Amino acid sequence: MADGVRARCGLLALVLSALLGWSPQAAAQHSDLPASVIAPSRENVAIRNQLTLARKLEHQALQGFMARPADDSIPIDPGALQAARNAYVLIRAARHGMGWQKEAKKFSDPVLDLVFKRVDDAWNLSRMPVDHSYDPRTIPAMTDAIRLLDQALTLMP
Repeated sequence: MADGVRARCGLLALVLSALLGWSPQAAAQHSDLPASVIAPSRENVAIRNQLTLARKLEHQALQGFMARPADDSIPIDPGALQAARNAYVLIRAARHGMGWQKEAKKFSDPVLDLVFKRVDDAWNLSRMPVDHSYDPRTIPAMTDAIRLLDQALTLMP
C-alpha cells in the first residue's frame, strides 16, 4: 500500500511540475477580418489577394500614424492600429502559404525564394507598429514593408 501512495504522490508531483513548467501560449494578434480571408493557402491567387489587402491596410495604417502629432500628445487612431494588426495577420498568412509551396517543391524555385524573402522581411517590419506604436522607427518600417510588398507582388507569378 505504501508503494501505491508513493506512486500516486510521484505522479501528482510530476503532473504539477509539468503544469507549472509550461508557459502559456501567446495570444494571437486580434484581427477583425473574416477567417476565410486570413486562412493560409497554397494557391497563388489567395496569397496574392492577402498580400494586396495587406499592402492596402499597411498604407492605411501608415497614413494614420503619419497624421499624429510629433509630440505624441494624442493617442494613435485605433483604426490605424487595427489596420496595422490586420496587415500583420495577412502577411503572416501569406507567408505561411508560401512556406507550404516551398516545402512541396522538389527543387528550389528562385523566384519563389525571392518573393518569400521579401514577404518575410515585410512580415518582420509590419510587427513594428503593432508592438512599438510610438517608436520613431515605426513609420520608416511601415514604408519599407509597403515597398517590399510592392516588390513581392510584382515578382509573383
